[in-house]
Amino acid sequence: MNLRLYITICFFNVVYLINAQNKSYEPELNKNIVLLSKSKSQQDFKQVAANFEKIVKQEKHDWLCFYYAGLSQVLTAFLSGNAEIDALCDKAELYAKKADSLSKNNSEVYVLKSMLAAARILVNKKQRAQKYGALSAKYAIEAIKLNENNPRAYLLKARNVVNTPEAFGGGKKKAIIVYEQALEKYNSFKCESNLHPNWGKQEAEKEYQILKK
Repeated sequence: MNLRLYITICFFNVVYLINAQNKSYEPELNKNIVLLSKSKSQQDFKQVAANFEKIVKQEKHDWLCFYYAGLSQVLTAFLSGNAEIDALCDKAELYAKKADSLSKNNSEVYVLKSMLAAARILVNKKQRAQKYGALSAKYAIEAIKLNENNPRAYLLKARNVVNTPEAFGGGKKKAIIVYEQALEKYNSFKCESNLHPNWGKQEAEKEYQILKK
C-alpha cells in the first residue's frame, strides 16, 4: 500500500474513533432528557439532576450537558423547601456559567438564568421579589434579543409580566399578550435536535388558559 494512502487512512480512523468517543455520552443525555420531561415530583427531579451531574463529569465540552444539569437543579428548587433553594440555585448557577462559557450569547442559557433568578425569589418573596424579579425579567428580555424565535424566552417573559404589578408595566392583560406570542413561537418552533431544549409548550398553554378565565 502507498505510504501516503496508509497514513491518510490511519488519520481518518483516529478522527473517527475520537468522534465516536466524544459522542458516547449522547444516548445517556437523551435518556435523561426524556426522564426530565416526565418528572413530576421533587424526588423525580432530584434523581434526574444526579444523573446529569454524572454526565457532566464525563463530558466537559458540550454546553447542553451543563445546561440540563443546571435546568434539573432549578426545577428541583421550585419544588423544594426554602432552606434548600439557594444551595440548589448555587449549583445550577455554576452549571449555567459553564454552559455560557461553552456557548456564548446562547438564548437558551439566558432562559436558564432567568429561571434561576425566579427560583431564588421563593426563599423570601417579600425581601427578594424586587431584586430577583428584575434580574429574571432582564435575562428573559436578553434571551429574546439573542433569539427572537425562542418560545421559552417569551414564556419566561410572560411569567415575569404576570408577576409584575400593573403600576410597573405588568399585570394579567399584558401577560396574556406575551403568552400569545410564546404560543405562536412554540407552534412554529423547529428543534435543532432531540438533545436541544424543546420544553415548555404544555406549561405555556396551561398558564395561558388560566389567565384567560
